[in-house]
Amino acid sequence: MLKNRKRSRRAGLAAVETALILPILFMLVMAVIEGGNAVYAWVTVQKAAQMGARFAATGRGADEGTRLDDIIAATEAGLTTLNQANIEISVRSWPDVQASGDGIDNDPGAPCQLAEVAVVYNYEPFTPLVSPLLPENIPLRGFDRKVNEPWKPCD
Repeated sequence: MLKNRKRSRRAGLAAVETALILPILFMLVMAVIEGGNAVYAWVTVQKAAQMGARFAATGRGADEGTRLDDIIAATEAGLTTLNQANIEISVRSWPDVQASGDGIDNDPGAPCQLAEVAVVYNYEPFTPLVSPLLPENIPLRGFDRKVNEPWKPCD
């Protein structure tokens, strides 16, 4: 009889320990999933900005007058896996490679000038137990700067 009581106490203790540990373990798993998804989104934003800056440096579309739209389209091509409503793309340039000052918005620049493509993605956490602990939107930023190739003589 005493032996059965010890077994039932151990079984009860195991149930209590499981009840205490399981929610913590579940939250940890959800945090890892949320973190992995956020890192994936950030890397995607960085890579898309790099793709846009590489395209900007080539000067393609300058003769047709579609260069800015082409740069934005090349950047968007790298962002297809993200929610398009939460993405902001900006392009700006500087007349010198030191990037002094604020730059010229919505201008990819002329040959031998510095061009920048920046992407901001408002990441929205989605996991049920972790998202209440985080802000509603987390801005993930990525940008890249490249010196434009001399597709025409530089000034």
